[in-house]
Amino acid sequence: MTDSKEHTAKVFILTGEWMDIKGRNLLKFTGISNEYGPVEINVTNNPVFFVKRSSDTSGLKVPNRRKEVKLKDFDEQDVDALYFNTETDLRTAAEELGGNGIENYESDINPTRRFLMERFINAQVKVTGIAEKKGGLLIFTNPQIEPTEVTPQFTVASIDIETGNNNTILYSIAVHLTGRNGEEKIVFLQSEKKETLPDNFYLFKTEKELIQNFISWFNKADPDIIIGWHVIGFDLMFLESKCSEFQIPFNIARGNGRVSLRSHKPRGYFASITGRVVIDGPPALRSSFFTFEDYRLETVAQEMLAEGKTITPDQNKVEEIERLYKEDKAALAKYNLKDAELVTDIFRKSGLIDLSVRRAQLSGLLMDQLGMMTAAFDHFYLPKLHRAGYVAPNVKDLTTSEHAAGGYVMEPEPGIYKDVVVLDFKSLYPTIIQTFKIDPLSRLHFGNETIETLNGYKFSGAEHILPDFIDELMEQRSIAKKNNDTQLSQAIKILMNSFYGVMGSFGCRFYHPHLPTAITGTGHRLLLGSKDYLKENGYEVVYGDTDSLFIQLKKDEGKEAAQNGMQIANDLNNVWKDKISSEYGLASHLEIEFEKYYRKYIITPARGSESGAKKRYAGIVVESAAGG
Repeated sequence: MTDSKEHTAKVFILTGEWMDIKGRNLLKFTGISNEYGPVEINVTNNPVFFVKRSSDTSGLKVPNRRKEVKLKDFDEQDVDALYFNTETDLRTAAEELGGNGIENYESDINPTRRFLMERFINAQVKVTGIAEKKGGLLIFTNPQIEPTEVTPQFTVASIDIETGNNNTILYSIAVHLTGRNGEEKIVFLQSEKKETLPDNFYLFKTEKELIQNFISWFNKADPDIIIGWHVIGFDLMFLESKCSEFQIPFNIARGNGRVSLRSHKPRGYFASITGRVVIDGPPALRSSFFTFEDYRLETVAQEMLAEGKTITPDQNKVEEIERLYKEDKAALAKYNLKDAELVTDIFRKSGLIDLSVRRAQLSGLLMDQLGMMTAAFDHFYLPKLHRAGYVAPNVKDLTTSEHAAGGYVMEPEPGIYKDVVVLDFKSLYPTIIQTFKIDPLSRLHFGNETIETLNGYKFSGAEHILPDFIDELMEQRSIAKKNNDTQLSQAIKILMNSFYGVMGSFGCRFYHPHLPTAITGTGHRLLLGSKDYLKENGYEVVYGDTDSLFIQLKKDEGKEAAQNGMQIANDLNNVWKDKISSEYGLASHLEIEFEKYYRKYIITPARGSESGAKKRYAGIVVESAAGG
C-alpha cells in the first residue's frame, strides 16, 4: 500500500550513497524520523568540479556544462565550474583532463558528502515534499531539504553468534533488541532433533533454515543500529560467508540496499549497510578513549558492569560450547544471549551510541564514517573556503614534503623525586591555532594583518576559518560542561584534537608543512619558556611532554600541593598572557591548569643509558584536579 501525499519530516541521516541510473546521478540518504520511522530521501544531483578559467575543456568526450563562478585557486587564478550528469562522467572527465595536463579541483569529493556539506547539513535534515510509503520506508524524491536539529530514537540490535567445528558450523544467533518498540530477546538455534526450549528460543533443522529465518525476523524488527563485539570481522562476515555458501541473499539492508563488509588492515573492519549503522564495541571504545587491560568482552564487562559471561575464563570456551551444543542447547542459547545482553549494557553504560550521535551532529560525518577525520575537516572547511572565494586542490595533486616534528619531550633525569605537581596546557594545539590564527587560508594571506607564531611562521589576523570554528567549539564545550553533557563535551574534544593531525597528514587536501610545524614548534617554545620561567623562580622541571610539565615543589610546599600547583599554573597563565599581548599584540587563548600531585615520582633510566627513559615514569597520585 502506498501513501503519496505531501509530508514534512525531521530525519536523522544514518547512511548516504550515490549511484548513476539512466544517465543521471542519484543520491540516496536513509535515516530515521521519530514520527514516521525509516525514511529514504532520493535526490537527483549534478556532480561538479572546477578548472582554471584559462583551461580549454572543449574537447571533453562526456556531456558537461561549464559555468563561470566567482572563485579562485590557491594561486589566485580564476576558476570555472564543470557540471556533469553522472559521477561516472565526472571521473572520466577528470582523468581525461589530467592526461592532457589540465588541472582540476575537488573532483575527488564524494557527491553525497558534497551535497550535505554545501548545505551545512550535519546528519540532520528537515524534508518537505511528496512522499510515498513503500517497503517499510517513507520515500521522498527531490524534496525541499534544509538543516535542522533532531534527537533520534533508535532501535538497536545487539547480535552475537556461536559457531563450532573450528568456526565452520553456525550453532546459534542471539539478538538483544532494544529501542522504540520496547525490548526483545531471541535466539535462533540449529538442531536436527526437537528439544523443549523457552518460547524465545527457536530451533531449525539446518544452518540454511536458521539463517533464512533470522534474516526474515531481522528485517521485520528493522533495527537502525547493529552493535556487537567484533561484530563486523566475525559475526557479520561469518553470516555473509554462510549466505554465499547456501546461495541465499544476505539482504539485511533497508530497501533492498547494499551490504558491504570490508577489511582494511591494519585499520580494521568496516561495514556499509543501507539504512543501518554498525558499531563494533572494541574499536568504538578505543576511539572514545576508554582504556582497559584488554578489550575482550569478559574483561570490559567485569570492569564496567561487574558481571561477565556464563562460561567463565578458567573454562575451555571452545570445548564448553561444543559440549553445550551436544548436551544442553538451552544453556548454549542462554550463554549466547548473555553475550548479546552484555554488549547492550556496555554500550548503555559507556554512552557509545549517544557519543556517536553527538559526533555526527557536530562533525557532519554520518555515523558509519566517524573515523574519517580528513573528511570531517573537509565538511566544515570547504563550504566556508568557497564562501571566502577559493576552491581546494585534489589530494593527489598536493606536493608533499617531510612530516612535522611531534610534540616536544624533555630529556628526563632518572631518580626519585618528592612533591611533584603536573600542570597541563588545556587543549594545547587547538588553543595555539586560536591564538595565532593558524589555518590554510590565513597561511595564503599572511600579508594581511600579519601574525607571527613563537617559532616564526606567519599567518593572517584578518582572513581565517579554523580559529573561528574552534572559538565556536570551545564555547559549545563550556556550555556542555555546565550542563553535564559529557557526550557533547567528549565529541567536541575528539573533533578539536583531530585538527592538528589532519593538517599534518598527506591525506588532507590542505596539507602544508608550515601548518603542523607552526603548531608543534610553538608548543615546543611554550614548554621551554615555561621551564625557564620556573627555573628563574626556584622550581625544577623534572620532566615535560608535549603539553605537560612535571614540577618539583619547593621545600614544605607539598603540604598544600594542590593550592601551590594551582598558583604556579595561574602565574604561568599571566606570564604567557602578558608576553603574547605585549610582544605579539594578541589575546592568548592558552590555559595551563593543575592536573595532579605526586607525593613520590620515579623516572626510570633508559636501557643501556644513564639518562632517563622518555614516557616511562611512575608515581603515587595523592591529589588531582578533581579532588581525588
